[in-house]
Amino acid sequence: MRSKEKSTRVIFVRHGKTDYPTDRIYCDDIEDPELNSEGVVQARVAATYFEGIKPSAVFSSPAARTMATAREIAHITGNEIQFNKALRERRFGVWEGLFFNEVEKKHPHEYLKWKKDKIFYTPANGEAIPEFQARVCGCVEYLASNYIDETIVIVTHVGAIRMAVTRAIRIPLAEYRQINIAYASITTIDYGVSKNNLMNLSVVGYSD
Repeated sequence: MRSKEKSTRVIFVRHGKTDYPTDRIYCDDIEDPELNSEGVVQARVAATYFEGIKPSAVFSSPAARTMATAREIAHITGNEIQFNKALRERRFGVWEGLFFNEVEKKHPHEYLKWKKDKIFYTPANGEAIPEFQARVCGCVEYLASNYIDETIVIVTHVGAIRMAVTRAIRIPLAEYRQINIAYASITTIDYGVSKNNLMNLSVVGYSD
C-alpha cells in the first residue's frame, strides 16, 4: 500500500472589513486602516473556526487590519502571533492612496496601459504582479516547509491569498482576479512534496 504524502496544512484568513473605500488603492505605510465594527464581528466569527484546532503557529501581515483579525484567532488558539512583512498587500508605488478615477485623470496613459495589461504593467515604484506572487509565495512555501505534517495559520490580504491559490494549484496568473476571497474568510491549502491540494476556498460563517 502506498503511504500518503506528508503535507503542511496552511489555513489562510483574510482580514475583516474596514471603512477604507473599495475604489481606492491602499496606502498602508501612511494610513493603515483599522477594522470597522462590522470587520471586528467578522474576525470574531472567523476565529470560531479554530475552536478545537491547535495550529503550530499563527503568522500575520503587520497591517493593522490583519493584526486585529489575527488577535481574535490567537485568543482562541493560544498561539503567539508572528508578523511577517512578506505577507503584506501588493505595493502600487505612485498610485497608492489614489482613487481609481484619480489615477485615470492624473496618469491617463499609464492607466490605459494598466487596463490593457494588469499582469505585467506596473505603476512607477510599484510591484509587478509576478514579483508580488514571488514575494508572498516564497514566504508561504518557506513557512510550510518548516511545519511538515502540521497546521499553520496565515492572516493576510485578498491579493496575497489569490497569489497563493493561483500558484499552489497552477491556475494561470492572468486569472487571479477570478478568485473571490471574502472578508474574514477561510481558505485552506495542503502543501505537499510533489503536489498541493486546495481543501476549501473563501468559506465564511462559522458561528452558525
